[in-house]
Amino acid sequence: MTELKALVFDCDGVLAETEKDGHRVSFNRAFKEEGLQVEWGLEEYGELLEVAGGKERMKFYFTNLDKKDISDEFITKLHRTKTTIFMEMCNKGELPIRPGIKRLIQEARDCGLMLSVCSTSNYNSVVALMNAILGNQFFSYFEGNIFAGDIVNSKKPSPDIYNLMKTKLKLKGEECCVIEDNENGLLAAKGAGVNCIVTVSYYSVGEDFRNADLVVSSLGDPGTPKINIYKENASLGEEHISFITLKHLKQIASG
Repeated sequence: MTELKALVFDCDGVLAETEKDGHRVSFNRAFKEEGLQVEWGLEEYGELLEVAGGKERMKFYFTNLDKKDISDEFITKLHRTKTTIFMEMCNKGELPIRPGIKRLIQEARDCGLMLSVCSTSNYNSVVALMNAILGNQFFSYFEGNIFAGDIVNSKKPSPDIYNLMKTKLKLKGEECCVIEDNENGLLAAKGAGVNCIVTVSYYSVGEDFRNADLVVSSLGDPGTPKINIYKENASLGEEHISFITLKHLKQIASG
C-alpha cells in the first residue's frame, strides 16, 4: 500500500482566486502604467490562460494577436512592473484564501507530511501571495519547498516542475498528492506520475479533467455549504463528502 508523504499545491486558482481578480488586474494596471492601450477583459484573459507563464502570455498576445513588435527586454520590464503591482495587491489583502486551504495544510503538517508549492508564476509573486493569505507560521511550513517561475525550461502542461519537485524532495509520484485547478496543471501532474485532485476555479470550469483523481468545487470547510463533486473516486466509496480531509487524500493515494 502506498504511503502519502507530500501534499503539493499549485498557487494561482488553488490557494486563492488569483487569475481573474489578481493577475488579470495587475497586468492591466501594468499596461496602463507603461503607456500601452491594452486591457484584457474577463473572457479574453480566460483564453490567454492557455499560454502558461506571464511573460510567455504577453509575448504571445503582442506578437500573434496585437501585432506589436515588442522586444523581450520590454516584456521582461513589463512583467517586473506587473509583479510589483500584484505583490502590492497581496500585501493589501485584496485576494482572499480559498476554502479548506489552511485547514488541510495544518492536517498535513500535524501528520508529518512534506508541504510544497509548484507554480509557473513568478517566484516573488508566489511568495507574496503565500505570505499574505497564509501568514508567517503557515508560510514557514513550506520553507525550501517552493518551486516557481523559470526554475524549469518548460512550464505546465510540461511535467518538468513536478519532476523537479520529486527529485529535490526524493519522492515517488505515487507518494505525492497535488492540488491543481486547471487542465494544464492536471496534465503536468499526471505527466510526472503524481496523484492529482482538481479544485475548479473561475476560469477552469468546463476544462477536460477526465484523468483527475477527484474533481471538486473547492476543498470546503466544516460549517460551510457542502462542496460539489464533479468527478468521484472509487477509493472513497459511497461516503457523502461535505469537505476534503487528509484522510480522503490518503485513501486516493493508496488506491
